[in-house]
Amino acid sequence: MRAIPQQRLTGILLALLCMTTPLVPADTSTPPGPFTDTECISCHTERDPDLIKQWRRGPHAAASKVVCSSCHGVQHAGANQKARQDQGCTGCHAGPASHSYSTSKHGVINRIAEGRQDWNQPLQRGNYRAPGCSYCHLHNGNHGDSMAPNHGPELRQWICSGCHSPRYVQAQLGNGKRQLEIADLKLTEGKKLIATAGASKDNALLKLQQSLAHHRKNILYGVGHQSPDYQWWHGQPALDGDLIRIREAIGKPHPESPLHTSPPGDSKLNR
Repeated sequence: MRAIPQQRLTGILLALLCMTTPLVPADTSTPPGPFTDTECISCHTERDPDLIKQWRRGPHAAASKVVCSSCHGVQHAGANQKARQDQGCTGCHAGPASHSYSTSKHGVINRIAEGRQDWNQPLQRGNYRAPGCSYCHLHNGNHGDSMAPNHGPELRQWICSGCHSPRYVQAQLGNGKRQLEIADLKLTEGKKLIATAGASKDNALLKLQQSLAHHRKNILYGVGHQSPDYQWWHGQPALDGDLIRIREAIGKPHPESPLHTSPPGDSKLNR
């Protein structure tokens, strides 16, 4: 009897194995939807328990009224791509938060390159031409907030160094820290000045106190988003203006005012 070649024998055995093995359904993908938020949470609690834990602890937890569909939509196809684009964030985070980012270099580049950007790319270091909202705040799919203060500067430095040199990143973080320190000095000075008014504080002073806090937050946005407008135009000079107006409101001259110096050729004639 003629021997069957080894290669042919292997093929016959594989064919017999396929005939006796139950076929796996060809389509095992997730149905397209639409899905309710309850269905999203139920499925991902089983599939991605860590992701759900991050979401529950993060700023977008159930108490915030932000649900899965708010960012991802109700269809499964394209859900991640939708959430990675800036519009998914700026629609809710309007005002200084989104404006400081949109006027930064990162925001401008992202807006120009939006149509050419591959939003299928994971939110990982170096995958994007410029960082968008989700790239920094939901980096690597983190459903908390990658930029939250409790993560410390190390995580921010690691994310930024995906595109920039470590020395440049350290210089920018150091500059940002100093900017906030100066802002806090101005905030403290303003609060102390207002406190001297005692019970006579009027609505104007209370509004100026709110203005101090608002402009200090602008500097935080300016530093975080690398927006010169919010570090300076809407930030430090705005705080300086608050201090000037507070001094005027309580009748205390500015330290550098000519009113603090004796008139030229001081004499009783000039008084």
